[in-house]
Amino acid sequence: MNIIAHRGFGDRYPENTTFAAESASRDADAVEIDVRRCGSGELVASHFSRLRWVSDASGHVADHPVETLASLHVAGSEYGIPTFEEALSAVPSDIAVEVDLKEPGLVADVLDATDAVENYTTLTSFYSDTLWEARSASDEVDLTYNFDVRLDRNLHTAELLDCDRVNVHWSLCLGTDVVERAKAKGMDVYAWPVKSRAVAAAVGAADVEGMLATRPGTARWADRGRKLRDALA
Repeated sequence: MNIIAHRGFGDRYPENTTFAAESASRDADAVEIDVRRCGSGELVASHFSRLRWVSDASGHVADHPVETLASLHVAGSEYGIPTFEEALSAVPSDIAVEVDLKEPGLVADVLDATDAVENYTTLTSFYSDTLWEARSASDEVDLTYNFDVRLDRNLHTAELLDCDRVNVHWSLCLGTDVVERAKAKGMDVYAWPVKSRAVAAAVGAADVEGMLATRPGTARWADRGRKLRDALA
């Protein structure tokens, strides 16, 4: 079972910070970094567009320069919002990186940054237009489509994009046939966001290849779920 640290295990560490990226690398096969553009033009690591959802500041990430974002306190910590390059460099070279594109117009700069490191990287997004932008930029970049509830449309789009993997909400992995259907098209399925031992065990039994976990220590519960499934088969 492959484990991706969702926002750098954002339930344990201040999400998307350099501290989270470095710390999560000890217990994960890959670290997810969310990327958007700030007011001064740089790429920064932030899932949210609004600062109040991740710090005690107000306004939007897109309204502030990189220096201001770096001076904030993410989740009350001593760590601010880093540039994408800073977060990327905090991940050891033998740990994969999943780059979640939160808006259009990022692909060229993201590829420049990821080409400069040794980490295996994949680009992900909920937005098909953003992934089409990435596919147009490179036939070789690995893409992962983050599904919503429109499974037929999502599967068709992922196939057209030549995705090797899809990220699907854990409830859909358990309550629909999406895992079987994606595998029939040659795509691996990762469940997200896995926040509890019970969900980890359930998605392990659902035969997904991996999960995006919000805290370390979930892999063994997924393995237990898979072993139970095999024992009952």
